[in-house]
Formats: sequence, structure tokens, C-alpha cells
Amino acid sequence: MRWRLLWAMADQVEIQIPSTRVNSDSSFTATAYFRDRATAAEDTPTTVEYAVDDQTTGNSITDWTAVSAAGSVSLSITSTENAIQASHHTRERRRLTVTADRGLSTEVQGVVVWDVYNVKKAP
Repeated sequence: MRWRLLWAMADQVEIQIPSTRVNSDSSFTATAYFRDRATAAEDTPTTVEYAVDDQTTGNSITDWTAVSAAGSVSLSITSTENAIQASHHTRERRRLTVTADRGLSTEVQGVVVWDVYNVKKAP
């Protein structure tokens, strides 16, 4: 049996961020790409929404937010979203979830995580 890996087709939503480690109170742009499963060609969903959660504390940072649907979308992750939630933490983990066609039979999600380091906390 021969195995073939199709990375681009594993999910219909691919999210790219500049780094998986950022300093607290910094900002960056994430880009979500939407692809057709069969061809890996760019695909424009009906709707696009995203949410940011703090996996360390379990808090929702940004509730589901709609953005204009396109084959790719840029999402600004703000300094507020990268602010440390509990001052005694040296780092916290954030999760960005991007959903295409949320609530429809064609719904798909992509997820990316990064660590926010508390630059205000002395070691």
C-alpha cells in the first residue's frame, strides 16, 4: 500500500501566523486561507467568523466575530487580545479559531495556537 500526504487538503481552512511566540501586548496579522478539498484551489465560503480564546485561563478573549468572506482573509490580532489575563502567569496560550460557513452543512474550522509571554513579570 502506498501512502500519500495531502497537506493542503487536510482541512479547508489553513491559518498562518508570523510566530507561535509573541510578547504580551503585541499585535500581529493572521491570514486564513480557504481551499476546496478536492482540488486545493482557493474557495470563497458563504460566511467567515473567528474567535480568540485564552486556553490557559479558559476565558473567551474575542467572541465570534464575522468578517467579509473571501478566498483568504487577514485578521488583526490586537494588543488587547495578546494582553496577559492573569498577572502571575509567565505565559499564556491563545487559540484562534476560524470558521467558514458556520451553522451550515458545509461548516469547516481551522485552529492555530500561540504563546503570549508576560514581559512585565520578572523571572
